Amino acid sequence: MSRYSSSGTDWERTRARVLARDAHTCAYCGREATTVDHIVAKKNGGTDDEANLVSACNRCNASKGARVMARTAWYDPEWIRRV
Repeated sequence: MSRYSSSGTDWERTRARVLARDAHTCAYCGREATTVDHIVAKKNGGTDDEANLVSACNRCNASKGARVMARTAWYDPEWIRRV
């Protein structure tokens, strides 16, 4: 586990709230989401605040890495507006 990773029961509760808030829908591509992604990565100073978290599918979460959302080639701002 990375030193930037979140873990523990508080994280699990936050993760469940974010997935429910986003209807288990990936913020990047619209597929079913099973993970939660930091919009601004913790490595880059982001926090575990729910305003900095979105639901993401495994593929998008792994592809994004520590990059900021708007810097990903497949980011669809229209999808974010619809969610």
